[in-house]
Amino acid sequence: MTKSICAAALLLVLAQLIDTGLAAKVDGLVNPEAAANLLAGNILIARGDRIVFQKAYGFANWELRAPNSTSTRFGVGSITKEMTQTIVDLLVQDGRLDLNAPVRTYLDGFPAGPKGGQATVRDLLTHKAGVPFRVTTPIEETQRLHPADIVDRVRKTGLLSEPGTTELYSSAGFTVLARVIEIIEKKPFDAVLAERIFRPASMSTATDETGQQLMTNRAMGYRLSAGTRTVEVASARYADLGFLAGAGSVYATAEDLWHFARAMRAGKLGVAAQQRLMNTSQPSWRGWYGRTNGYEASLDYLPAEDLTVVFLSNLRSAANWQIRELLKTILTGGTPAAIAHPPAVAPRFESASEITGLYGDPNDPVEVTESDGRLFRDDNEFYPIAGRQYSIPASGATFHFTRDANGVVKSMDTRRAGRDTSLKKIKN
Repeated sequence: MTKSICAAALLLVLAQLIDTGLAAKVDGLVNPEAAANLLAGNILIARGDRIVFQKAYGFANWELRAPNSTSTRFGVGSITKEMTQTIVDLLVQDGRLDLNAPVRTYLDGFPAGPKGGQATVRDLLTHKAGVPFRVTTPIEETQRLHPADIVDRVRKTGLLSEPGTTELYSSAGFTVLARVIEIIEKKPFDAVLAERIFRPASMSTATDETGQQLMTNRAMGYRLSAGTRTVEVASARYADLGFLAGAGSVYATAEDLWHFARAMRAGKLGVAAQQRLMNTSQPSWRGWYGRTNGYEASLDYLPAEDLTVVFLSNLRSAANWQIRELLKTILTGGTPAAIAHPPAVAPRFESASEITGLYGDPNDPVEVTESDGRLFRDDNEFYPIAGRQYSIPASGATFHFTRDANGVVKSMDTRRAGRDTSLKKIKN
């Protein structure tokens, strides 16, 4: 046996010993959260082409107590946008799509900006087209919608700002991109997704939204809700994610997303995608995140170490983002911090009618509502805690409402992860 073979065998043994210790560290971090009903999902960690840790936690269906498995599919939310951008890049590479062309080149009657400016395809990609974040109502989002339906709604809604001037994060804008892709490819977006992304990347179980058709091994989406004294698991509201085609409509397993990252690294999905993943000008972690209707997903890659971490969840919880960061801490030799848990539920101390309404940017407001006796900040439930504060168990943020000298609510002041923000209440 040569010295090089011996050295390779020794490195393999050492790697396996390290990976054994890794499993204990990950379980030590995650198991308590799963046992406390604060976490459900799958974690996959890979070094190069080898999976070194993969495990499922919690339930795919809490009512049936059906456990998640490594073959469970989860909604990956806005990670779908990276797949859509990759298709756009491939069409540009093929000479079939011009990023600088007006969207009207592909979609007749696409609206102009308030001053008459024309949005380009590049503006859609960079969230500078002025398309609203959403153009659908919660009821419409339970129905089967297609990219053409979203484009029709954008035509009716119009653009909120002059194209190219203001960055306004827009899922609807990426669904407009999905429609542009359909026009160029002359086939439905889900067929293009399968042909240009899923098959080349060996994402054998990934799928776009299937509507009322059954999807094997799909986890149901859940959220944390205020109980009598503590938070408890509740169902996320139902949605047919077809209205998010190209923006948040993909379901996948942890292995599917790992294969997606490997295909990007190998250049199987084009040079532009490969450069975004590797990006040698930023040697730190590269990451993508998505959330929608009870699901959260993250895909993180460290080019220098060829490390991939996939975390998929079907329970919106502040534990998720903390675990995502702590997994990276463990993998780079750090010591993980303690995970903060949701604070206890306190009695109501101010009436809902005083605090409900719109806050922040009129073009992209945060809405506080009350539904069936529960308080919501956009789609996130919140509840009162000690100190006349509120807590959002999905994010871990705390906040309060500030009043003027007359006792009228004037702003909503939030703290999350040590960062303070204040949103003024928008007058009716």
